[in-house]
Amino acid sequence: MLQTITICFLVLHYRGQTVTGVAFLAGYALVLLILLSPLTPLAVITILQASNMPSVVVGKLLQAATNYRNGHTGQLSAVTAFLLFGGSLARIFTSIQETGDPLMAGTFVVSSLCNGLIAAQLLFYWNVKAPHKKKKE
Repeated sequence: MLQTITICFLVLHYRGQTVTGVAFLAGYALVLLILLSPLTPLAVITILQASNMPSVVVGKLLQAATNYRNGHTGQLSAVTAFLLFGGSLARIFTSIQETGDPLMAGTFVVSSLCNGLIAAQLLFYWNVKAPHKKKKE
């Protein structure tokens, strides 16, 4: 999270919009403060947590569809894909052990299935090379 907001600020800063970047940081900090405070009802936190699942699924399925359509995985890092898959499997176990929250565990189950699909595509397309584009003369 800190890396993401830092990158967002730096993008705005290097575009010459430093004031907008500072306003973004302040707004982000305020929203985070409110969400982490006792003022926020548990139902809101649960809804926000559940809303994460569709974005994970859509993002991974778009990537899988692109891989399928291209017939290769391009420059997708095998190490990263397998670490994401293994990490999401581990998170299922730790979320069950640490929190017992079925929503959190369910999110990691869905994430593991999606990451497993990407990892399986890497194995399936392992020896397939992306075709080189010919230069136009």
